[in-house]
Amino acid sequence: MPEALAVRSSTRHARASSGSSGDLLIELATHELVASVLREVRVAPEQLPELRDRLRAEVEAEPADWRLRLQQRGGRAGPDSELSQLLAIVRSADCHAYRMLQLAGADTGRLRKLLIERVRVRGHARVSRAIEPGARAPNGPVRMSASAGPAQPSPLRRGSATTRRPAPPSPRQSALRGSRAPSSQAPAQHAPVPSPSAAPERNPQLELDARSELQPKPRERGLPKELRSINPTTLPPMRGRERELSMLADALLRRSVRPPVLVGEHGSGRSLLAMHLATALARPLFHLDAPDYEDDETLTDDLELIAEAKGVVVFDNLDRVSGDAPPPLLPALARAWASGAPRILTILSHEGRARLESWMPGILDTLDVLMLPPLDGADVHQAVKLASGAILDQHGLELADDARLSELTRIADRFLTGLAMPGRALDLLDLACARTAREGRVAVSHDAWVEVTCERTGLPRQRIIGDGERDMLDLDLRLARQVVGHEHVLEILAALVRRNRAGFSSGRPIASVLLLGPSGVGKTEIAKALAGALYERDDALLRLDMSEYAEAHAVARVVGAPPGYVGHEQGGALTDPMVRNPHRVILLDEIEKSHRDVHQLLLQVFDEGRLTDGRGRTVDFRHAVVIMTSNLGADLMLGTPGGALDEADDEADDEQILSEARTHFPVELWNRIEAPLVLRPLTRAQMLAICRRLIASSSARLAHDRGIRYRVEDEAIEQLIDRAGVDPALGARPLRHLLGRQIESLIAEQILRGRVRAGNEAIVSLDDGRLVVEIGR
Repeated sequence: MPEALAVRSSTRHARASSGSSGDLLIELATHELVASVLREVRVAPEQLPELRDRLRAEVEAEPADWRLRLQQRGGRAGPDSELSQLLAIVRSADCHAYRMLQLAGADTGRLRKLLIERVRVRGHARVSRAIEPGARAPNGPVRMSASAGPAQPSPLRRGSATTRRPAPPSPRQSALRGSRAPSSQAPAQHAPVPSPSAAPERNPQLELDARSELQPKPRERGLPKELRSINPTTLPPMRGRERELSMLADALLRRSVRPPVLVGEHGSGRSLLAMHLATALARPLFHLDAPDYEDDETLTDDLELIAEAKGVVVFDNLDRVSGDAPPPLLPALARAWASGAPRILTILSHEGRARLESWMPGILDTLDVLMLPPLDGADVHQAVKLASGAILDQHGLELADDARLSELTRIADRFLTGLAMPGRALDLLDLACARTAREGRVAVSHDAWVEVTCERTGLPRQRIIGDGERDMLDLDLRLARQVVGHEHVLEILAALVRRNRAGFSSGRPIASVLLLGPSGVGKTEIAKALAGALYERDDALLRLDMSEYAEAHAVARVVGAPPGYVGHEQGGALTDPMVRNPHRVILLDEIEKSHRDVHQLLLQVFDEGRLTDGRGRTVDFRHAVVIMTSNLGADLMLGTPGGALDEADDEADDEQILSEARTHFPVELWNRIEAPLVLRPLTRAQMLAICRRLIASSSARLAHDRGIRYRVEDEAIEQLIDRAGVDPALGARPLRHLLGRQIESLIAEQILRGRVRAGNEAIVSLDDGRLVVEIGR
């Protein structure tokens, strides 16, 4: 046994090479700067080798690349890289070096705060010494994203962007900033401010992505994040946001303290709009990224520097702060909101706005919430045109002769989801360029973005490019191959779809239909057939049993509970599937059994083709068909048992049924239903046709599983109809059950007895009133 332990220990030592995190910690502790910090938290550097060996003997070896990971996180070179690497260890609780510090008795929380302060103070001191007194730091190159602004303006230094000498720092500020003492600089003059509508020449260095988020410049290892003001002359052009820009400038320059919050979807151009405030304000503008701040003190320090420079802050990417708990930076942000120093424009999505309200209930009442509407029409096309050049330059490509940006915009708007426009179109262009460059071509073609769209949506190519539109001309005939009877209903459905495909959608769903009729007449089958004909996917039908939403609180289950409420992580039963793929047929079964509050949700869907879920997301319904079913008024169309009413009275009966159904729905909802349709009870001839289709479908399933087919003689089918009965109140459902009990069970017995084998055809016939099975060849 001791020998086995010795072998295991030696194996661990072999795997834990000199590249382990423990070895890195021991090496860092040889530097006096790191050793002094460790001693402040009562860790003796000389005991670290013993702790490393103890861990190696007691626990499994860590991955061999831990040292490389920590060096990448903390910086492998540069001044004070040792402190940065030690900070990386303290932030990595799953490495051996972190456990060594715990075994040594270190307060890791205190050590982390101490390292953050030391790194920032020493870094600011170096940067201050690097800038000559009296000279303003030059504006750096700009990086931007699709519809977003630049991220690399000039570094802020105290007094560099103000028109007067700043006041001496307080003792607390001096302690925070170390050697960052104010310099005797001459007042800096602002560059001429172009008008908001000016379109500067495109800079090939601009880099775009389709997320509309600012990408921070990679900072030098070991240095704190440099605060940089936005250079107005390097901003990319903006289209269609002049009114919103003026509103934001007014909100920031007002005398009262009411911080503005810009709420818009990702991809809507919200960051670019905020960056263009540099052209409308006579103050320096600074961009701060929320994920860059892991504590309250760091953000407080930077906001104080900007306030001294009389600057304005664009606080972005608060949506990307992970977790439902309030982030540590929130107190510093709230203090700056309350004091108005500096003035801050916070950028949020609708979901981020809901999260902020859950973090700080009532805070939105003290903020000036400005909603950013999506671009549409000519503004979208122009925005895509202005930003596309930078994407093409980044990939080193050009547009092919058949590639038109207007077609790109149309495809992205109609078939893709996720980002708002124009970010969605630019994302599609970026993906098409990436694929084109990977395949070694020099020009991105129309086929490239069509191919990407097909893969992302699951739609056939003919649907994307419009070649399959002629298939809609015979849509009613295609539906009739799956649905028996109800020709008038299929014709109306086909007409509504053809109207939408021709371009008469008006921003509403493709169709909103109410199917009224007794049980078993084919209402659900129509929805299934339409989903298959339009989208050719197995998951294209989204079915909700509305009897499950009979209570008022069920609204939260339909659209999802807001953040902070029970069940918010589950999402909405209607909205979440639509966010993932909006190209669906939505079947709301037994709609009359749902609560009136649920009915109210449908008003916005039918009228505007969109719905806001519990997380604040706007869900698109423009590419969906909404089919509601109900049994309301079915008793009016049922005649004597075993038969339906006279066909001569059908039209009058339909009016009575519609009148009966109308009383169960709110007037505003009924007026938004495009086509309330009545399905008549099935006749005997239709029941015969349905029975034959059920038999064919059952035989195909059996052939797929066992290689056996069967057919049923006409006399046997007639007997099945007689036994099932033609009851208008039951429809075809009894026939389906009877087929399973009498036909499928009879054939199953013969298969299990070995009388019917793969390759055989079973024939069900009638012999003296009894169903029998014969083996065909």
